[in-house]
Amino acid sequence: MQNNVRICALSAPIDQSDLGLGAQQAAERIAELAQQHCPDLIFLPHHSFTGGSLGSVFQNGLIAEQGQQLLPYLLSKTAMIKSAVLFTLPDGGGESCYICQAGQLLGQFRADSAAGLFTFTLAGSRAAVLFCDPAQLVRHAGDIARSGAQILLLPACQPCILGYSDRVLRQIKEVSAALGICVALCQGGLGGSSSPWVFEPQTAVFESGQLLDFGREIDGPPVSCVDIDLDILAAGSAPAAFEAACHTQPVEGQRTLMRPLRQNPYILRPEQLDELFALQVKSLAVRMENTGIKNLVIAVSGGLDSTLALLVCAGACDRLGLGHEHITAITMPGFGTTGRTYQNAKALISALGCALREIPIKDSVQVHFTAIGHDGQKKDVTYENAQARERTQIALDIANTVGGFVVGTGDLSEAALGFCTFGGDALANFNVNICLPKTVVRQVAGRVKDRFYGAGEVVQDILDTPVSPELLPPDETGEASQKTEEILGEYDLLDFILYYHLKYGMHPQKLYYYACVAFSQNYSADYIKEKLQLFYRRFFASQFKRAAAPESAILTEVCLHTLQFQMPGDMSAKLFLHAVEEL
Repeated sequence: MQNNVRICALSAPIDQSDLGLGAQQAAERIAELAQQHCPDLIFLPHHSFTGGSLGSVFQNGLIAEQGQQLLPYLLSKTAMIKSAVLFTLPDGGGESCYICQAGQLLGQFRADSAAGLFTFTLAGSRAAVLFCDPAQLVRHAGDIARSGAQILLLPACQPCILGYSDRVLRQIKEVSAALGICVALCQGGLGGSSSPWVFEPQTAVFESGQLLDFGREIDGPPVSCVDIDLDILAAGSAPAAFEAACHTQPVEGQRTLMRPLRQNPYILRPEQLDELFALQVKSLAVRMENTGIKNLVIAVSGGLDSTLALLVCAGACDRLGLGHEHITAITMPGFGTTGRTYQNAKALISALGCALREIPIKDSVQVHFTAIGHDGQKKDVTYENAQARERTQIALDIANTVGGFVVGTGDLSEAALGFCTFGGDALANFNVNICLPKTVVRQVAGRVKDRFYGAGEVVQDILDTPVSPELLPPDETGEASQKTEEILGEYDLLDFILYYHLKYGMHPQKLYYYACVAFSQNYSADYIKEKLQLFYRRFFASQFKRAAAPESAILTEVCLHTLQFQMPGDMSAKLFLHAVEEL
């Protein structure tokens, strides 16, 4: 079910005066890695046992003779190893690359850039080997794409000057992301000469532009051993057909997962939070410019989503040179509003200098209950949704009176799980948070809270407040009786599930396995299974709400915008739930 290929890039040390000694040390390290990690492939850098600093001596017949004597030795040393092994050896014509497994030679080809790509089947995946300067990898992107390779191996041994290593990593990341493939680098030279060039051994593995592992010479030869997810690669590329030159057998046996699994896979670097907020602001500002509308209306609850949306509104007005009085911020206390959120909503609106409108909704909702024959005592879905719809009606009507439009506050997590009211808070003229899951909304709000004078302290208290829709009366202590994460589950787990479901269309069983690995220290396997079932039930049942979503900008790769994601509104979750039940 994992459908992974485990690759190990090993930059073994060399001995220029004794190629045999270097081969012996490499063979011992290969055997150790094979036993410890059971990789499908271990590959060494270009000039595996000679290094790249021999210069003209490399052409000497003695070097070629020694290299060819090493081939049977290496085959014998790998006879008991299940992993395939890739290395290069000097020969009479320059250098050849060899692939062997279980002591058998599977393939041989020229190890130079003029030879182009060598493609083969690696444990059921499509792989290719390319000898080139990895800092010039983008020049070969067309050939790589045409090869149909899912995994590209870069055995290299290039001299290093200031800035070279960073340039290499940028090139690899760019090609990996653009083609939706894995690129694995193994840069050699450990033990080579320092005249006239210096060599810096390093290993790196990128999967669809994401760095999975990176190794440099610190305490010894760098090594990167990671699992490449073929399902993730398949979701990002459409490989062409190719004929494999050799076929390696998958390594059998139980293997624990060897790849980084971040609990929050959406944001990799803090600067991305700045970029995301800037995109939110720009999307709203452009909508205001293009429509000629200068007034914004937003319902502010004192909760996390409306807080970030209000900050976006303030940022958009700043961008357009408009005062914050162009923002009509409405607080509408109802049956479940707590003192903490009520005060925070008013404090935030005041700190930002927006036009405050306070409109309690209890009486109007009670009139509505009477009209529809609801006693107002039964705390059912009608009781809750009537409040959300009343607030939306007020916001839309005020937008009419001020000549503005309503800014939506709902986020991606709520849209995915249907934790919003159809015709209520799911309705607006333009959404600004809808591409951000709840965990990212929290991160962005925390990142930008101090940019607006006087708002930082109140935003921090909002961040510290448990997430709640506040549609049921508070408890006897005055605190919210509804806590969203007690109803649905923790957002970190749910957003993790959402990410892999949307971005890669991951099989439920595999998604469960990944979640168990990522959250092994947080939640039990039974709890993760329970929340995975909840996710599928709610996700499929809520498509009708998403189909009627307001307009918004596509700001992230993983979102439910109608241009990015389509599914029937009446599709059942039965197939997915059955897969989870079989876990």
